[in-house]
Amino acid sequence: MKRINNKGFLLVETLIVAVFIMTIFTFLYKNSVPLMGEYERRYNYDDIDSVYGADLVRDMIISDANYNNLISGLASTESTLGIPFKDITDCSNFNQREFCNALKTSLGIVPSNINNANDGKIYLMRYELSNLKNAVKEGKAFNSSTERGIKSYVEFIPKFTVSNITEGYRVIIVRNTKEGNNETVKYANIEVIK
Repeated sequence: MKRINNKGFLLVETLIVAVFIMTIFTFLYKNSVPLMGEYERRYNYDDIDSVYGADLVRDMIISDANYNNLISGLASTESTLGIPFKDITDCSNFNQREFCNALKTSLGIVPSNINNANDGKIYLMRYELSNLKNAVKEGKAFNSSTERGIKSYVEFIPKFTVSNITEGYRVIIVRNTKEGNNETVKYANIEVIK
């Protein structure tokens, strides 16, 4: 019986298996790396400490005697005229200024040391985000280079339409946290219903 030379067949078989394995690794890499990047980006959205901080800010807003002045300019008829949000970080807007300053400091709502990052902020807006999302998309809101983070966060917030909340407001906080030697900007939002 004559023995057939199998060396050529073994080489072709090895190449086919190598190409198959490389295709699997390429597929896994292309699908997992963007997913990990998205996870890392959203890691700073709505973490427990930030949501708790947003809740404290909400309580401060609701209990403040200057509440009507804080929400002025955010009515649904005025919002369509181009005022989708209001920066209320400045504690001079509140009657309880000392409490506001202490709360901002404890939550890390302070200027950032990171280049091109958001300073700590408190934003008040309508609960229904269509106007704000449109303003962000059109470049009318949060369009400076230091506001990229809040812009991404506003785009990330899902649009819920709950009939009893759509007439309310929403507060978004931007806070700077220190984790070891690294400073991280975190975001959270919560409804404000009085």
